[in-house]
Amino acid sequence: MSRVDERVLGPGTTVRFALLLVLFVVASVAFTSDFAGRTTESLDWACRLAAGWDPDAGDLAALTGGPTQQAHAFQACLDEYAPRPAWWLPLLGPVVLAGVAAIVFFAIGARKSRRVVPLAEVEPADSDVYEILRDLVATAGLDQAPAFVVDPIATSTKGAVAFGRDRKPVVRLDVGLLVQRKKDPGGFRVVVLHELAHVHNRDITLTYATVALWRTFLALALLPDTAWLVLQLLFGPSSPLSSSYLPGLVRGVVLAVVMVLLVLLARADVLRTREVYADLTALRWGADRRGWETTDRSSGGAFAELWRTHPRWDLRRSSLDDPAPLFGVRALPMFLTGAGAALINNAAFQYLKQYRIHDGWQHQVITLVAAALVTGVAGIALWRAVVHARLTGISGPTGVRAGMWLGLGLVAGELVAGQHVDHDWVPARWWAMVVLVAAGVAFTWWIAQNARLWAGTWRGRTLRAPMLLALLAGGVVLSSWFVWWLGGGGPLLVVGSLLNTDDLIDEFQRGLPGAGTGRVSRIVLSTVPLLATLHHVPLVLVAVALTWVVPLLAWTIRPGLLRWVHEAVPDVPEPPALPPPALPLPALRRVVLPGLIAGLAATVAPFVERDLDELAYIATTFVAAAAAALLAALVAPSTHRLATTLAGAQIAALTTIACGALIRSWSVLEPMITPGLVAAAGIAVAVAAVRALAHRLGRLRPAATAPRRARVRQRRTAIAVLTISALGVAGAEIAGAATSDHVPEFVQKTTSTATPSAATTRMQVTAWNRVGGRTLLDHLMSATTCDAASAAATDAAAFLRVPDHRLVPLWQTVVTRSGRARTTCTDNVETGLAWARQAAAAATALRTGLDVVARGGTPDTTVPEPAERLNLAHWAGRGARNVLINYGMAATNLFDYIDRVQGQVETPTLARHCAEVTRAARDGQGFFRVDDPWMQDRWDSFVEAAGTAGAHCMRAIMDLDEQALQVALQEIQAQHRAADCLRSRLHGSAEGSC
Repeated sequence: MSRVDERVLGPGTTVRFALLLVLFVVASVAFTSDFAGRTTESLDWACRLAAGWDPDAGDLAALTGGPTQQAHAFQACLDEYAPRPAWWLPLLGPVVLAGVAAIVFFAIGARKSRRVVPLAEVEPADSDVYEILRDLVATAGLDQAPAFVVDPIATSTKGAVAFGRDRKPVVRLDVGLLVQRKKDPGGFRVVVLHELAHVHNRDITLTYATVALWRTFLALALLPDTAWLVLQLLFGPSSPLSSSYLPGLVRGVVLAVVMVLLVLLARADVLRTREVYADLTALRWGADRRGWETTDRSSGGAFAELWRTHPRWDLRRSSLDDPAPLFGVRALPMFLTGAGAALINNAAFQYLKQYRIHDGWQHQVITLVAAALVTGVAGIALWRAVVHARLTGISGPTGVRAGMWLGLGLVAGELVAGQHVDHDWVPARWWAMVVLVAAGVAFTWWIAQNARLWAGTWRGRTLRAPMLLALLAGGVVLSSWFVWWLGGGGPLLVVGSLLNTDDLIDEFQRGLPGAGTGRVSRIVLSTVPLLATLHHVPLVLVAVALTWVVPLLAWTIRPGLLRWVHEAVPDVPEPPALPPPALPLPALRRVVLPGLIAGLAATVAPFVERDLDELAYIATTFVAAAAAALLAALVAPSTHRLATTLAGAQIAALTTIACGALIRSWSVLEPMITPGLVAAAGIAVAVAAVRALAHRLGRLRPAATAPRRARVRQRRTAIAVLTISALGVAGAEIAGAATSDHVPEFVQKTTSTATPSAATTRMQVTAWNRVGGRTLLDHLMSATTCDAASAAATDAAAFLRVPDHRLVPLWQTVVTRSGRARTTCTDNVETGLAWARQAAAAATALRTGLDVVARGGTPDTTVPEPAERLNLAHWAGRGARNVLINYGMAATNLFDYIDRVQGQVETPTLARHCAEVTRAARDGQGFFRVDDPWMQDRWDSFVEAAGTAGAHCMRAIMDLDEQALQVALQEIQAQHRAADCLRSRLHGSAEGSC
């Protein structure tokens, strides 16, 4: 086989330049928005402290603390005391950056032109140099000759440079080169053709634009922001919040250093590649190879080579003989690509966070930018490497090594940017970041497998169409991964779960005796929040479908000559018939039938358990779909194993889900469709990886496969049906999510956190007062009308609770009594104002306690009893009778439901009735006092016992404990009788046996 054209499928340097440009622009937006936030008086820290944030407790406590538990109140505080900057203000960053960069761009050209003179001032009109240059321009195939100028003081015999713009290029020749041209005409041709190659390759504008943008970004954004961070580091330790924000400040300084290194390394790597491509272009135009026979004066080894913008002469000469290094997938570009993508995502998400944008679609669009750049850089490199290996008969890359470097770059970018860590130095579970490396390996493995698959089947004149299809699909897949990692899955993995796993395990094992050990239960339950986060990724099912549909389309290609080879090897007159690939495509039925059979077999489980309640049926179908996917993955063909394993597992899972939906309904299974299909994809990748490793170790050999039969029409029909089914399910889920107001969430039982220190508690109380707490208490204390009392009650119900846990009972009393004032004012003004006075008394006690805490003392947490003692008739009219009536009605409804269903109770309905009983009992807590000692004593006993009975009922339902439920129902029945007895007393009957 002849020499492979280095230009096949494009060099990919433009995408790598674009990665740097996007990094500058996105980072400038982040810096500008951050600066805009500093210029306004923001009390973000005060709202966090008032919500219960402990700056010394770390990131997990911040996630599970007050701001998370009081999301609406915290958001209202931020809206009032930490307003978002104007929407247009952050956009000034890229606008100013682009404007100044444009000035710098032209200034670079002007500086380079400052000491040059036109060629006519050095060479006479009859000089042969003009004819030589015209001939070289014609050889380069340029429509218009660049402007040739001369540096009259540069004596280098090989010096020349192309600058300016692609549309108006300028080639500067050293005067020494002109003098030497007659002695060494071949060397002169080599140098000029090399510079004309830059013009032909149209890399001048992008190169100098990157230089200008980098210098502008460094001067206007990076250095000022770093200087501000350094000042904060110098003067910040005296702040009581220094332990919280000091790690972020240090990471900011480190980030600036890493940005400088990343840009310099990435730019140098791209420019070195650009020089080699220019050399090969000049050689293709007939340049004399001896022109590269130059003594290399550069020093240093491999490390020094990383920083050079021009490769060493020995490397350039070796590339002329064998351009194979241009087709290699090198570690440095992969690592820098991963780090750059992480920094782009971090800057974009910081911007969205500042503007409190949490919409999944907006996250998807934002991450598509970084995903497209990563896919372009890594994808083009892998495709080129696979094509080169296919044409030269060598072993092509698997993508695993490239994926490891890509993943390590993502890890480095995440650690430096601190995407998932705010108040700690490193994430609590830093070791969980290995998932990023695994994701990088899976992504590049899939890209390489697609390249190998399509390179052996595509019959078109160029491979660009299938490459573009695979890269588009890869971009969607990677974008969905970024959304999941940044928006939900990542924090759960590296910071910690928001759920108290120990409590969940206890409840799980009480509900399902014999469910397994604590370790097994912990593993099972840890997947629940991770799977729940998948619902926040809009295109997740589209991404899953593309992972197996795109490679499966290769089965629709009719076997024949690979005409694309002529593009890669242009000196071959006719497209050669390459030898068949080492791993031919297996028959389509061997891919599809195992999935269908496994899916149908797994349907037995949901069919047998079709009468289970919804939650149990969903769990059964999920397990059945996962088992079907595992079985199909294990029996998938061993050739092109990633593609065939993904296809088989997804077909099996789709079949199981479709049959399960027919047995019950699609709406019943809707919560598990997305987790089920994603789990099937994960199972497929894991199985394929294990089988590939076993094959690598020589323990498993790929089975011989029969050549594909020529029934292309049937294959195309089958693949069309599968494609429509997969994308149809994805579209249905997207449409359902768009029309539904409900976002799937799991009830979060937050982990208990340590009690804040006295100093932190004082800061929290001070912040609570500063963001409106004291003003609210003043309004409650001064409310003398129903309107004022109702307004204050509404504000109290929506406000942050008191951060000091000792004063929480007082705060709850204030909220409860003011709420009663608001609800009763509409029917009975006198009663409403009476409750308003009781709320004012509690608010007074609370304010006194807050003042004591602010001075460092221990507050009195006694809840003041209602000051007024009412006679029996007045007490009953102010609501006591209604409390008893409501409790009796709630208890009656509960027992009527139990009698009506005759033992076939539905847990949600029963829980709702128990909640109504509990709510009715709670209405009697903290009630007015009555001047009848017997009634007051019986009332207190009834309220306490009724509340306990309702709590017991709810607990028994949560634990699925039938015996405890029977005891709770007996307690409720006893309090029902007590309520009837007290009602009789209110009507003047004898005391009875209450």
